[in-house]
Amino acid sequence: MINRKFLYFFILVISVFSCKKKAFSEKKNTLTIKDSVTIEDKKDIRSIGEILLPDAKNKIETWKEYQQLDELITNFYSISPDEALNLSKELSTLTQQLKDSVKIERFKQHDIGIRINVLNNSALRLADMATINAIDPTEVKAEIQNILDAFSALNSKINNITKQEKLEAELKTLQND
Repeated sequence: MINRKFLYFFILVISVFSCKKKAFSEKKNTLTIKDSVTIEDKKDIRSIGEILLPDAKNKIETWKEYQQLDELITNFYSISPDEALNLSKELSTLTQQLKDSVKIERFKQHDIGIRINVLNNSALRLADMATINAIDPTEVKAEIQNILDAFSALNSKINNITKQEKLEAELKTLQND
């Protein structure tokens, strides 16, 4: 009787270990390592958001920090994730300089400041992504789009302020006539 129980126990232990060993070897065979550097680092062409109108461009032509940022942002409309990560530090530096250099009095209001802060935060987030080894390219692409959307929103607000000031000036001249 004891021998029979021992035999059943022995068979049970062997079958459990053999099943575990088989499952472990199957897991080992299916384990894949994903490299964060891809050979196919495709560039996406993104839509250009709102650009500055001629009157708005004239208003900010002396704001060199904006001009530098605008020049760099132009590259982000067709950039690969790896290139974006490489330029992320420069972008975050330029957005911080833009934030610190608002010269036009009307642009020192909260409505412009908020948009510049959103742009700066997105640029900082992209710079943080550059420090992550296994970052997903789709996350980088989404952050690039956030940056472009924030820059477009800034341009839209600058255009609206310029239009508003132009209309106010026209109304003032009509009232004086």
